[in-house]
Amino acid sequence: MITEKRPTPPPSGEGEPKTCPECSGRGWTDNLCVMDEHEYRCSYCDGKGFGAGGKECYACHGTGRIEVRKTEKVVCPLCHGAGVYPVPASMTASEFAFHPSHTRK
Repeated sequence: MITEKRPTPPPSGEGEPKTCPECSGRGWTDNLCVMDEHEYRCSYCDGKGFGAGGKECYACHGTGRIEVRKTEKVVCPLCHGAGVYPVPASMTASEFAFHPSHTRK
């Protein structure tokens, strides 16, 4: 898997913390992955790869299969879930924007 590396802005230490530029204040980022060995028959063309008019299916692009993608919420690598950057030392965990335990079912 290729991971995009973004430059980390240095904490200025001046003034109030600002909304985290990496996660837009959510405290988490999306991790999208294609699940290996998880392809399903395309429901738009019924696995044929083409539509009623004989044109290539727009959903599966002629393969007849659809990939399954999994989305995971991952703690922001810049603010570590706080939603602001730099994270103030006085900020408690209950004040963080992202609480991983709340995403589990």
